[in-house]
Amino acid sequence: MDMNFYMPVNMIFGKDCIKNNMSLFAKYGKKCLIVTGKNGAKKSGALDDVITALNSNNIEFEGFDKIEQNPLYTTCKDASDVAKEFGAEFIIGIGGGSPLDAAKAIAVLSACKDTSADALYNCKWDGTPLPIIEVGTTAGTGSEVTPVSVITTPEGQKKSFRAPTTYPALSFGDATYTMSLSPEFTRSTALDALSHCMESYFNKTANEISKTFALRGVAILLEMLTKTANCESTPLTFDDREKLYCASLYGGLAIGVTGTAFPHALGYFLSESHGICHGNACAVYLEEFTEHNIINAPNEAESFFKALGTDKDTLLELIKINLPEIKVTISDEEFNELAPRFENNKSLIKSLGNVGRSFAEEILKKKFM
Repeated sequence: MDMNFYMPVNMIFGKDCIKNNMSLFAKYGKKCLIVTGKNGAKKSGALDDVITALNSNNIEFEGFDKIEQNPLYTTCKDASDVAKEFGAEFIIGIGGGSPLDAAKAIAVLSACKDTSADALYNCKWDGTPLPIIEVGTTAGTGSEVTPVSVITTPEGQKKSFRAPTTYPALSFGDATYTMSLSPEFTRSTALDALSHCMESYFNKTANEISKTFALRGVAILLEMLTKTANCESTPLTFDDREKLYCASLYGGLAIGVTGTAFPHALGYFLSESHGICHGNACAVYLEEFTEHNIINAPNEAESFFKALGTDKDTLLELIKINLPEIKVTISDEEFNELAPRFENNKSLIKSLGNVGRSFAEEILKKKFM
């Protein structure tokens, strides 16, 4: 029985968790760079709480609010230049997956002389990443508890890296910061969490611990996805938001062990080139993923549905009512450009059954051509 597990993050969870633990910031230095997107950190209230905590500890800070959706390597490099010039001793990321992932990349680049994209993605670092503090404002990414960072390359492709030194040192999870999310983004991030949990469970590298996290996350989402589908007319309560945040963290803990499977691998181009939100871009493949695992891993699928007390049709209907129509058509030219990306792709290889480039090509043809 495989029970291997490593997760060195100090995760502080609950309402007012920053206000109640302000002294923890002082451990990491006297100067920091705060990494955010344009609006979310401020709108959620998280930025103000972090600034209050920094001021209470006499910590100087510089802000960098230019992180875009699907953060670019070049943007992270610019932020690292700011951090170096300021003399930042640690990095704080505030936001959803984009700022949290970007904070990890910036922590690496700020500590290294070789800041090339090749060095970043291949973990050829000539320095130790700066300590990272993460404050989540969405309930989907799970990046608060993983060492993974997905950053868009100079060539425009989403690409990940991970190392033990890019686990956050400290993370805060206060569902209060998710209360301002739009219904559309609430659904997309919930589907991202579901994708993480399912892709981790049906994964060649899954173990007893990752499966436990994955099942717990899906169990919460089975309860919540009817509510997220109707959250325009019936706004979610704080308790609802906290449950979604918990599901996101369970998904993060699960993929921290396993990584993702083919829905993520096939979803990246939808975000890169077609403007589809990341959670939706992955969830559009969950029907195929579910059917694939029922056929290719029947015992795993039976155990999955039995543990959850549900069935395939119920699960797929919950996905359907939360997933907007993905209106994408790809040309022969785009298909030919995409296909080589699926050769020896790690997320495809980790999927159960025989999943490779030809498998990916068939799904793309079926769905988008």
